[in-house]
Amino acid sequence: MTSTGITKLQEPLRTESTWASKKLAVIEATAGMVGHDIRNPLQAITGDVYLAKLEVDSMLNSERKASLQESLNAVEKNVEYINKIVTDLQDYARPLKPFARETNLEDIIKNLLSRKGTPSSIIISFRVENEAKRIITDPDLLKRILDNLVMNAIQAMPAGGKLKVHAYRDENDYAIAVKDSGVGIPEETKSKLFAPLFTTKSKGQGFGLAVVKRLTKALCGTVTFESREGKGTTFIIHLPFQPKKN
Repeated sequence: MTSTGITKLQEPLRTESTWASKKLAVIEATAGMVGHDIRNPLQAITGDVYLAKLEVDSMLNSERKASLQESLNAVEKNVEYINKIVTDLQDYARPLKPFARETNLEDIIKNLLSRKGTPSSIIISFRVENEAKRIITDPDLLKRILDNLVMNAIQAMPAGGKLKVHAYRDENDYAIAVKDSGVGIPEETKSKLFAPLFTTKSKGQGFGLAVVKRLTKALCGTVTFESREGKGTTFIIHLPFQPKKN
C-alpha cells in the first residue's frame, strides 16, 4: 500500500481523536471554571441555611415553623443536587490518581444507603457476602461510583419500588450489583448510556454514568448492565482482587 493510501486510511482516526481531545479540553476548562464560580456561593448558601435551620428549630411548634423547615430542607436538597452536578463534571475531567488500600465495603454500602433523603416509597435492602466485606481498592472513588448508581436507581423509580445492592466474590473478581425495579432503559439508548452529555432524564447534565465508567476504569475494573423496559435495571461493577498500579 502506498504512503498516500495509508494517510487516507488514518485520517478519519486522527480527525476523531483530535475532536475527542478538543472536547475533553473544553470539559476540563469548564470544570475548572464551574468548580470555582459555583462552589463558593454554594458554600455561602449552605452556611446560611445551617444558621437559618438553627433559628427555626428554636421556634415554638407551629404551622409557620413546619413550613419554614420544609422550605429550608428543599433549599438544602437543591444545593446538594447542584453540588453533585459540579462534582460529576470535575470527576469526568480531572486527572485520577487512585490510592488502593484495604477497604470495608460493607461499611461503604451501609452508610450510603442509610443517608437521608431517600423516598419512603422505595424499599432498600443490601447483602455483602463474607468474602467481599474487605477489598483492596480506592474507597473514595468507589463511594462516588456507588453514589451515582444508587442515585440513578432512585431516580428510575419515581413511583417507588425496590433497590437492592449485592456485593460478592466472583470467580475472577469482586462484583457489586445495584438493582432497581424502575422504568428500565429503552433499547435504542443502551449503546449511548455511558457517553458524556447524554441523558434520558428531564434534568441532569448526562455525566453521572460517564463518571461511573471513568472511575471504574481508574480502579482497573469494568461496569456492565442489564435492563428491560418497565422491569428495572441492574448495574454491575467488577473490581479486580488486586488492582494494578496505574
